[in-house]
Amino acid sequence: MKIEGKEADYLKGANEPLAGSILISNSRYLNNPRFRDIYAQMGLKRNGHDLPAAYLVPEINNAIAEELDYERLMTLLAEEKAKNAEFAEWLDTRFLSDWNAMDLSGCKDGTVGAAIRGFIQESGMDIDFMFRGEPKNDFEYLNKRRVQNHDIEHIVTGLDPSPVGEESLIVANTVACFNYFSPELAGMLTFQPMFLSSTSLMRMNCHYPQVVPAMLEGTARGYALGMKQKKPLFMIRWEDWIDVSIADVRKEFGFEDGPEPGHWTWTFEAAYG
Repeated sequence: MKIEGKEADYLKGANEPLAGSILISNSRYLNNPRFRDIYAQMGLKRNGHDLPAAYLVPEINNAIAEELDYERLMTLLAEEKAKNAEFAEWLDTRFLSDWNAMDLSGCKDGTVGAAIRGFIQESGMDIDFMFRGEPKNDFEYLNKRRVQNHDIEHIVTGLDPSPVGEESLIVANTVACFNYFSPELAGMLTFQPMFLSSTSLMRMNCHYPQVVPAMLEGTARGYALGMKQKKPLFMIRWEDWIDVSIADVRKEFGFEDGPEPGHWTWTFEAAYG
């Protein structure tokens, strides 16, 4: 429905925008052609079976990197370390592992280790699929652990890797980060996931409206789960939990807000084509 006349005037106000010969604003993201284009692509495109869902992630990360105030980010991380002993210890320990080399054969059915073993064997996917090199600084280490934990978070929370489950897990992680860090640092650390979240919601509304209610449900479940966390999920060392049952893990961390298995499976097809 168009908005015209007095209604449009009410929303626009009395002031006119500054005129210019090129698109320019006070938003560095809007001024960046690469960022502007990839954000529009992700929000307005359809999902196809011809390409993996993460096909445009390299372009997204490259566009974000162009506008990331890296110096400010490192300053914020240093400030957080100075006032947050738990976070400082986690960063300075620099714990890393190799799930593919870890012997999970003795983990009993129903445990975290057995679920990870099954994921590796059945999916053929590599849990440690990005940032394989040795981290050179705190930010690189944080990102490496975030990637190492990602697929495990799907397993232990019950927020599956469906389009809705991905949205739900992003929300859970974002809420946990904002509850733990300063807003500015949390905003930087969750910038890329929120890029994916916001464009995913728009994409569903454009092309797959039948999935929108499930996306909103996933958002609500993710928010509830994230609010129960004492620290960001990427700080949890799942290597210490391999012999614990998933049921006990969910009780320990308040992951009961995840849906029943298969609840969002239908969205794998409904959100494509």
